[in-house]
Amino acid sequence: MQTILPITVKITYEKEATDAPYVAYSPELDIASAGPSEATARQNLREAIEIVFEGAKEDGNLEELLEEAGFSREKGKFKAPKVTTEKLLLPV
Repeated sequence: MQTILPITVKITYEKEATDAPYVAYSPELDIASAGPSEATARQNLREAIEIVFEGAKEDGNLEELLEEAGFSREKGKFKAPKVTTEKLLLPV
């Protein structure tokens, strides 16, 4: 069974990392990957998530992993946790 799972992807650029400076990170799943371009970093993140999910499915704890990450099951589908972006004025 396959399902579309909405996840947050945060992209950062690490200028010190010359080979793979783009980092794609999913905060809900706490999984990250990197690549030489933003597109490659995103694809590598997708592959990393698939590997983690395949292992969790084989171990029989995929649903538990998703629930711990804040996902909930509604009407047979997983619903992502609420994620917001807020602007804060901070003294720096």
